Amino acid sequence: MFSVESIQLLQQGAAITQAAESIAEAITSTANTVALPNDYQLHDLEKLLPQRRRARGTMSTTSLPSFAEYVLDHAEAGASVFVDAIRMQATAVLNLGGADAPGHCDNRAVLTAQATAAYKALLAIANGMQIKQATLAEYLEDWGHMARCETADGTELEVRKAAAGVRSITIEGLRRVESAEQQLGASRSAFEEVKAAKQDTIPAFITITCDPYQGLQPRSLRCRLGIVTSADKPALTLRIAKHEEHMEEMGEELAQLVRGALTGSYVPVLVGSYSLNG
Repeated sequence: MFSVESIQLLQQGAAITQAAESIAEAITSTANTVALPNDYQLHDLEKLLPQRRRARGTMSTTSLPSFAEYVLDHAEAGASVFVDAIRMQATAVLNLGGADAPGHCDNRAVLTAQATAAYKALLAIANGMQIKQATLAEYLEDWGHMARCETADGTELEVRKAAAGVRSITIEGLRRVESAEQQLGASRSAFEEVKAAKQDTIPAFITITCDPYQGLQPRSLRCRLGIVTSADKPALTLRIAKHEEHMEEMGEELAQLVRGALTGSYVPVLVGSYSLNG
């Protein structure tokens, strides 16, 4: 007589054998799908084999020569590089494969462009958010050797004077509200006069010329200065003009650098990003 546990083990063993046969048949058929019970676990035996079945993983670096060397050494059929201009990253999908034999797309190399200290300092304040007068003044004092300041009429302003002018901005406001109530309705008009003192020492535009990323050419980034007068104390805003256009150009420049590093190989370099669906 077999015990209940023995019978259950025999049934489970038979079911696993049947499932394995069904999987083998499904893999060689056009269906490529199979119905299986959900109370059995699959165990990957790759870790017990002498070698891995295939290469997979992600190599990350900020060095273009190292990125190129790794791509050239590990690229398989259909490998491609995708350059994301927004993230300033180049991603090589080394096992992309082709239409007839698509790969698993899980063996990659990622190059992340390294932003310079000057560019990071500029992005920290020139993002359209309100900043204090002292913040902009200190920035001009620290990075003045890269800056060119202009007044609203285009007159060049010495950086030292521009920093002092930013520190000494004062707001004079006069607000008058008049309202008139009438039988059939109401009308209200508001008049507000705001004046920033010492306009001749306050820069309207600040142009920073720097290397934005290591390896990229120097770029002149023109910023517009705004003064927010809605509060008791003035606040400033700084925004890079046409920043999106600069990003597109820098992304294309990065793509050209990657193409140059991969000269002579069959790996194409495309501007865009890649994600795996399914």
